[in-house]
Amino acid sequence: MSKFDGKAISKKISPILNKIQKSKLANGVSGGMMVAMPVTLLGAFAALFLNLQIPVWKSFIAATGIAYALNIAIMFSTNFLAVVFGVTIASSYAKQYKEDGAVPALLSLVCFFIVTPFTTDKGVTTFTMQWLGAPGIFSAIIISLVSTRVYIYIKQKGFTIKMPSTVPPVVSSSFSSLIPGFAAIIVFLIVAALFAATSFKTMHQFIYTFVQTPLQGVGGNIISIIILWTFSQILWFFGIHGTLVIYSVVLPIFTAMDAAQLTAYSAGEALPNITGRAFVSTYTMSASAIGFALLMLFVAKSKQYKTLGKLTAVPSLFGISEPLVFGTPLVFNFKFVIPFVFMNAINLTIAYLLTAVGIVPRVAGMTPMSGMPIIFSGLMEGSWKIAVLQVALVGLSTLVWYPFFRKADKEAYELEQKTENQ
Repeated sequence: MSKFDGKAISKKISPILNKIQKSKLANGVSGGMMVAMPVTLLGAFAALFLNLQIPVWKSFIAATGIAYALNIAIMFSTNFLAVVFGVTIASSYAKQYKEDGAVPALLSLVCFFIVTPFTTDKGVTTFTMQWLGAPGIFSAIIISLVSTRVYIYIKQKGFTIKMPSTVPPVVSSSFSSLIPGFAAIIVFLIVAALFAATSFKTMHQFIYTFVQTPLQGVGGNIISIIILWTFSQILWFFGIHGTLVIYSVVLPIFTAMDAAQLTAYSAGEALPNITGRAFVSTYTMSASAIGFALLMLFVAKSKQYKTLGKLTAVPSLFGISEPLVFGTPLVFNFKFVIPFVFMNAINLTIAYLLTAVGIVPRVAGMTPMSGMPIIFSGLMEGSWKIAVLQVALVGLSTLVWYPFFRKADKEAYELEQKTENQ
């Protein structure tokens, strides 16, 4: 029977996964969404403060006008994310081609509003907010990518207006963008006209019906999530950053779901989704291995694992898993492969079932914050029950990790004793 060669497998699959993770398109989308983080956080905190279920606080913000200000903040952050993402993703995507992102961002904004329905009454033009938020995110992503790619392709092919060398660079740059910019805008003028002749009337409605809704149905399905996050942990086991690989594919889906969640939460309406990025982040803190770090800190007999516990416990509680994963190490470590690979799936399944039956409320879709400690991240999602479930899942993970840890710690302790006696 041939010996399992994990490093050989890793060497074979790494180039493929790295190509996906480092693709211009994936980095353009994920980079643009990261740039928009201040806006998404503004909406998340505004919704949190607006919906604090404290009667004195509710009366105070209503009487002082704070509630009005919070609603305005939500309108132009959470309910405006399609516009924001369209601009930031276009800029980020252009930079992948070593182009300045200002003009592509502006073109994406113009193209987005070209395909967005509006009404004119007595000289007043009104855009509906419907497509400016969560329902329009997928069409905004498509528009930003297509308009930017058209602009860059034409510009890099040399179809530009070239000015004499004596013309100032700012003026020359503006003229060189005219033809590529016109081309991108013309593409979406045609798109808007074509969709206006169909039963969908707008590109937004078509994308939402045939792309966004089905993808959210697949990406938001608990079975899909369990498979994806188990695969993510398998990649981690082979030393590949599985979270980045998975998010390079599903981040747009999860972001749209969380945006819809936060919009409903801000309005005091029933939350539409159980899953999403916030759901996964809330219940898989530090790869569901906080219990392992606490075991090393408080239970370990060996100096090896006691020291590792001191180094990894605090970062793990704050959602930083790299010291634990690479310091233990958990990579290529078959002693811990079962809990490391499958604990996320266990936690997500339990959290989903408890949420589905109503024992725990649905997460509010708050943007996951790096470094937010356990319990606080649960409270941010809208309920103390979510924070309690986080603690309970850490307790469960401690029990699951214990037999694997105990065996490894015993072996390490015996080896240390043997070394000292020699």
